[in-house]
Order: sequence, then structure tokens, then C-alpha cells
Amino acid sequence: MNKLDLRVSEGPNLVRDEALRRLRAAIVEGVYGPGDRLIERELCERMAISRTSVREVLRQLESEQLIRVEPRRGPVVTAITPTEAKDIYEFRRMLEPTAVRLFMERAPRAEIRQLRTQIDAFRAAVTAGRLSAMVETMAEFYETLFRGSGNGEIRAVGARLQARIGALRRASMSRPGRAPKSLVEMEALCAAIEVGDVEKAVEAAARHVDEARAAVLDEG
Repeated sequence: MNKLDLRVSEGPNLVRDEALRRLRAAIVEGVYGPGDRLIERELCERMAISRTSVREVLRQLESEQLIRVEPRRGPVVTAITPTEAKDIYEFRRMLEPTAVRLFMERAPRAEIRQLRTQIDAFRAAVTAGRLSAMVETMAEFYETLFRGSGNGEIRAVGARLQARIGALRRASMSRPGRAPKSLVEMEALCAAIEVGDVEKAVEAAARHVDEARAAVLDEG
């Protein structure tokens, strides 16, 4: 198993929130793979937090469908089935173009500049071949997009799905040649938003989801 340091240090953020972020990332990045058990005692030791905090984190991860609790085994990392992946991509195909349209109606210029910063970071990650950074910067891009849509439900649903989308995004970006194509797609989306071309931006958002789906589900 990867020896990633999961220990949580005291700081301005709540210990539980930091522990959740770290363990979620460990699952998305494959440190804990599908079928792996998450044993409370071991997590307490690795993360240097209390059992109460570990249990709160596990409950949240279960609500995000990253883990499930099995009889006599306890918490286990789940795998995203092909059917579930299709469902997620179908939902993204509805959600993200709508979020783009609302973002362009409501978001301040500062949010648009933030998207460009995140695309620049994504380009740097693709150029360097850093898969984890690609996944992280895309999560940040969509967090900005959903926040800027001004719709609380879109932001909440997007946040709830982000971890599972991250796992699929990692699978997509792992395919040979996919990351550079994804960069071209995201550049087109960001450029359309910057010039205020709503229809082109909506089309770019939908195309990106379609291409990601084809890469993961071998539909290309």
C-alpha cells in the first residue's frame, strides 16, 4: 500500500474536515482501492486523530458513496460500476451545461479570472504529467463554476458528487492521450466563457463530458 502520510496536524481548519479531505483524496488517488477495508484503529494511528473523528469521516464518505459498510467486514472502499459511471456522466451532461449558463449570467469577473487561473494550473499539470494535480485542478475549476452559478442546489449536488467524479476523472486522465485532449476541451470552454459566448460555452461543456465518458467507458 502507498505510504502516503495521512496524519492530520492541528491548524485553522477543523481536524474532522482536514481528515475527511485527506482520506477522500487517498481513495480517489487509489491509495485505498476498491475492496480495501478501512479499519478504524489503523486509521486513528495513521491520521493521528480520535476514533470519534474517524467515525464521522467514515459516515461522510459513506454518504458520498465512496465506501460502504459490509456485515462482519466494516467500511470497505466501493468500486464505481459501469452502470453507475453512465448514470454519473448522464447527470453531468445535464448539470454542467446548466451551471455554465448560469455562471455566465451571474458570476463576477473575479470568478472568471479564477477559472483561467485553474485552467493554467491544469495545463501545467498536463505538461508535467502529474495525474493527481490534474484531478485536483479540475475539481477546483468545477467548484468555482458551481459556486459562480449562484444556485445553491447546483453547488451542493456538485460538491456531493465531486469525489466520485474525481475517481472517474482519474480513470479518464490515465488513458493514453486523454489528458492533452481534455486540456483542449477545457481551454475551449474557458475561452468561450471569457468572451461571453454562451452557446459555445454550453456546447464545450457538453462535449467535454461526452469525451470523458467515451474514454472511461471505451465508447470511442
